[in-house]
Amino acid sequence: MKIYFDGCSWTQGAELENPEEERFSKLVCNELAAEETNIAVSGGSNDRIVRNLLVEKNIEDYDLAVIQMTLPTRTEYHDDKWVRVNPPHNFNQPFYQRQSIIKWFDEKVRLQQHSDFWKYYYTHITSVKYFETKEKIHYHTIRNAKKIPLVLLTINWWTKLPFDLQLENGTRSMKHRYNHPNKKYHKLIANKITDIIKNKT
Repeated sequence: MKIYFDGCSWTQGAELENPEEERFSKLVCNELAAEETNIAVSGGSNDRIVRNLLVEKNIEDYDLAVIQMTLPTRTEYHDDKWVRVNPPHNFNQPFYQRQSIIKWFDEKVRLQQHSDFWKYYYTHITSVKYFETKEKIHYHTIRNAKKIPLVLLTINWWTKLPFDLQLENGTRSMKHRYNHPNKKYHKLIANKITDIIKNKT
């Protein structure tokens, strides 16, 4: 059995001492005696996940896919290579404070190129409706893209969509300082995914 994993830092295993051995994708594959393919990257977007699924990879080479969608506020663009756009995560209700976005771009300057464009995009173009619609499009694209079994996860705590597993609930009891799951939480996630897979197959 070959299992395809994609997502962001949660699936990549950020902050684990030995992510290739301790992340939930490896633990699931160990439990199911399966071959692991994990292409998740830190700061990855749902746009990237869909691009991998439809353009970059042949998902039909796999027996099962476990895909962890991320915050719909993230995106990417192509400038000789794919560049990730990952704004801050303090999206409380009301959706987010535009001033905090402006401050982030002005002080952190994480996007060395096109910073003025992205600052304008996040402060004048986007909205709650926009991001909810983007997430819904990505969700249904992934669900219907290929006819192999799929387990669909999310870390988006304000989603309204019916995912197989919600990973983020806003607590830090089993997370590292940057809110990534710790080793114990990866084991818990792996157990839940394994149960879902066994019920689906």
